[in-house]
Amino acid sequence: MEALSPDKFLKQLSDHREAFWEKMTAERKSYGAEKPLTPQIVVRRLQFGVVMERKAAEVSAPWVSRLPELELQQSLSEYVANELKHASILRKRISELHADPDALWKNPLEELKELWNFHDSLGSFCELFASVQYGHEEFFPRTSKSFIERVESIDPQTAAIYRDTLLADEEGHEWLAPEILRCYATDSVTQQRCLEALKKGCELFGRAIESFNRSLLA
Repeated sequence: MEALSPDKFLKQLSDHREAFWEKMTAERKSYGAEKPLTPQIVVRRLQFGVVMERKAAEVSAPWVSRLPELELQQSLSEYVANELKHASILRKRISELHADPDALWKNPLEELKELWNFHDSLGSFCELFASVQYGHEEFFPRTSKSFIERVESIDPQTAAIYRDTLLADEEGHEWLAPEILRCYATDSVTQQRCLEALKKGCELFGRAIESFNRSLLA
């Protein structure tokens, strides 16, 4: 099988990602994931954010030294630092709300462990970036904007953290995944592995999101 051009390859990945987003959105609505927020749910959402930001940094950091180009190494290291900064900001906010910042980190949902164990198992930075940064991390701005709209009236400080820091930083590194995939996912074998990694990562992310949202409804 011949390798796809970079544009066609990225479109293939984004087509699968967007199809999964539509499926996940429909499922979330079916079990009431957009129910009105309470202070307890806000805290739980922040605890979920701590896990997601910290684990994204942890699985990405080992690949910094294995990127061939210095500029990409620098950009990936900045991404890792941003994710850890976000985790720290969220932990501080949870403490201000008189809750345990690491409750979900210390006692993660099984589906969350499965998601991040999969990312740890990936054999190349192309697969990792296809699955995480080009895959389910693309959903973060969308769900965050919905969260901001819903939390603004009951916790404007948390809304501001997401709007002014987390989302703003995301915009600064959204170019990195497509650039890495354009440069290094150039043969058919790597492209196929990236596609499978994205599919699997989205599937596991969807399970984790459903498990987390259903835990809020209990």
